[in-house]
Parts: sequence; structure tokens; C-alpha cells
Amino acid sequence: MAQDFKGHVKQTTADSGTSDLDGTPYSNKGQADGTDAKNRDYHYDTVSLKFRDRSLEDQFAEENYSKQIGLTRFSIAGGALIFALFGVLDIFIVPEILYEAWFIRLAICGPLLLGLAALSYAPWFNYRHQTWLSLSMFIPCFGVIGMIALADAPGNHLYYGGLVIIIAYSCSLWRLDYLLSTMMSLIIAVAYAVTVLYINPIPVDMLINNGAFMGFAIGTNVFINYVQEQQLRSSFVDKERLKAEQKRSEALLETSEAANRAKNDFLAIMSHELRTPLNAIIGFSDIIANEMFGPIEQKKYPDYAGDIRTSGQHLLSIINDILDLSKAESGKLQLDEQVIDPVETLNATMRMFRQRAAELKVRLSFRVLDEIPWIIADPRLFNQVVINLTSNALKFTPENGLVKVELGLSPHGDLELRIVDSGIGIAEKDIARIFEPFIQVENALSRTQQGTGLGLPLVKKIMSLHGGQIELKSAVGDGTTAIVTFPSSRFVKDKNDPNMLWAT
Repeated sequence: MAQDFKGHVKQTTADSGTSDLDGTPYSNKGQADGTDAKNRDYHYDTVSLKFRDRSLEDQFAEENYSKQIGLTRFSIAGGALIFALFGVLDIFIVPEILYEAWFIRLAICGPLLLGLAALSYAPWFNYRHQTWLSLSMFIPCFGVIGMIALADAPGNHLYYGGLVIIIAYSCSLWRLDYLLSTMMSLIIAVAYAVTVLYINPIPVDMLINNGAFMGFAIGTNVFINYVQEQQLRSSFVDKERLKAEQKRSEALLETSEAANRAKNDFLAIMSHELRTPLNAIIGFSDIIANEMFGPIEQKKYPDYAGDIRTSGQHLLSIINDILDLSKAESGKLQLDEQVIDPVETLNATMRMFRQRAAELKVRLSFRVLDEIPWIIADPRLFNQVVINLTSNALKFTPENGLVKVELGLSPHGDLELRIVDSGIGIAEKDIARIFEPFIQVENALSRTQQGTGLGLPLVKKIMSLHGGQIELKSAVGDGTTAIVTFPSSRFVKDKNDPNMLWAT
């Protein structure tokens, strides 16, 4: 059994010659690493190292050829030069065929190698012509075999070392297709064996010695070449998977951003559409509740109108929160900055909450701990922060509980607003989640308080616009402390000159 890339189990025929990138047979390995967008098959054959997906094989061959052709050309040209320089040894090892050896080196092999390197520059030459480039190993080796065939002893059995050098040099620098270098190595070994057995025989002990060393050299270099290509293919697959994941991530991000824009546009439109009739409902219910055009005989009607007004105001506040949050998320919420007195602003807000706290039988206190400077901020949004946090504190504090609002300076000199309650508290694992829009710590079945879950996310957005921050400290059953910090860079020395910041 094997798994496809989507993780679905499918029946396959066991194939011991097929492996994943690490050489593990894919028939025994689940594809837990995922797929690219097209679900391509990245498996390759263990022996040939060819990808099963033909289009993937062509892509790899073309990219690898483009990257390595420069090194290959340099290696071929350098090999021609080295092969020519080794002609100095001909003077000592094969002096009886010195001119023939030099002719082979300088008139045949050298020009052929340089011509092969030059041919690779042809416009039509591409990765499909790698077989021609592999002749760069074949040409000098057959030149050496030609010298062995012509030379007398001991030169005819000493020059096998030249074959070992050429094979090692070619395999070490070869980066195109290890099968071609392997095939050329085997052809060279067979040609050498035929030459020293039938054309210009050498002693048996020499044949065994030379054959053993040459066989070991070929095996070692073929293995090195195999590992090199395997690593190249592994890097190629990693790159392709990263590219596929990047494209998928970009597509998902684009989809997410489009959905978010659509959501924000919808919320903004609906908020505006709902606010108009709500304002009318609130206004007319207020007229009826206050009996502005004369008394109402049935006294229950003004009470009902008051309920309508209260419900409408509550719904309007929710819509305003949604609108503000959607603006903040889309970057459209702008600050209308003014110089404000935090103490006076909080005094006015606390007066608004006195009656509400009394109805809930919760003690509400407000203290100023330090000399508080005036700050530059958006007055409406500053009030929104205070109202949202104080409302939450009162909402989740039981009867006879305490809510403390404290204004002071932090140890770093920033303006710090603390709202401390003795309420039900929040579990530590929920503190991060509570700043996400529409998140309620209480589930739908156990909720005891009304709310949309927009208050804290909106506060966080507002504080971010002001360059400040909000922090919650809480434990279940032990109350909650909300700490809002406005940076000292917003302080002003002179309330009549907003440009006079404390930080300057």
C-alpha cells in the first residue's frame, strides 16, 4: 500500500526500483510532506535518477544544464590544456612514439575538446545534446588508449594511470547526467581491456593490477557522481515545492484579503444603512417617551417608547462599534487629534456610569494618582476606550463588587489608565483570544451577559492608532485589570500650543 500526496490510500504495485528523495522506496513511505498546486509526482527511479513525471524531468534537465554549462565548458577547455601539458611525460615514458603521442595530444584530442566546448555555444545546442558533451571524457581517454596500443613496454602498461586521472577529473566536475559519465567510463574500461589483451598485450599480473585499480577508480567516481546528481535533484525538488507553496500562500492571501475587503465593505454599507432608520426610531421614541406633543392617556405607552429608545440606542452602539472596527481593519479609521485633558474627560465619563453602577449595585471609584499632563488624542476615540473598558468591568462584576478606575504615570513616564474589577475574571489561555473580533469567552449556551465581542478588539485598534497599547491581567474568579498606555510622546507642555510636546 502507498499513499498519494493528498493522503488518500491507494493500491499500488510494489516497485523496489523507485524511491523518494532520500532513497526510501515510495511504496513504503506516506506522502506526509504535501504537494504543490498541480499535485506533481516528485519520485525518481533509484538507478537512473530520472523523475517519473516526464515534464518534471525535462524541467530539471533544462534548469540544471543552464546552471552548469559554464562550469562544464570551463572543465572541457581546462582538460584540453592539462592533457596537452601531460605531453612532457611522453618524453620519459614513451620516447619511442614521442611524436605520435604529441600528434594525438595536440593535433587530435586538444582541437576536438576545444571544438566540443565551442559547439556548446551554438544557438540550437541545449540540454538534449548532453551526449555530445560527454565525449569530453571519451576523447582524451581514447587518445591515451591509442598511445597504449602503440607504445612498447613499460609505457604500454604504465599509461593506464592517465585513464584513471581523466575519469576522476571528468566525474568530479560533471554536473549534467551521471548516466552518461557512467556509460563513458564503462566503454573506456572495455576499450582498455581489449587493447591490453589483444592489440598490445601486457603481462597478466600487470593486467590484474591495472584492472583492479581502474575498476576501483571508476566505481568510486561513479558513486561520487551519483551522489552529486541526487543532491542536485533534491535541491531542485525542494525549490519547486517552495515555489508551489509560495504560489499557494499568495493565492490564499489574495483570497483572504479579498474576503476581508468584501466583509469590511459589507459592514460599512450595512452600518450606514441601519444607522439612518435607527436614529429615526430613537428620535421618535424619545418624543413619545417624553410626551413632547401632549400627554398620553395610556401610561404604559411612554414606558414602551422608553424601552424602544433604550434598545435602539444599544443597537446603534453595536453598529457604531462594527463600523469603527471595519474602518480600523481597512485602515480607514483616522484620528481627529486634539489637545484633551484626560482627567476632565474621565470625570465626565465616570459621571455617566454612576447611575449604571448604582443599578448594578457595584461600587465605582475614580482616582488620579499623579500630576497628569494634557495629551494629543482623538477625543471621541479616547472616550470610546474608557467607555468600552468600564462597561466590560461593570458588566462582569457581581453585586457588591468593586470597579476602580485609576489614572497615573507608568514607571517609564507614559500615561497609564487602569481599570480594575473584582469580577469573574478570564482564563489565561483566553486572554489572547479575547482581542479577536466577535470572540466571546463564554459560550453560546452559558452566556450571562449581552455583547458582540467587539469592545476589546476596537480598543486595541484605537490604541494602536495612538501608538499605545492595552494589556489584560486576569485569573478566573480573581477579577481583571485592564491597563491602557498612551506614550509620553503625546504629552504637551502647553495646552494652548499642541506642538509643545513633553518629549521635545
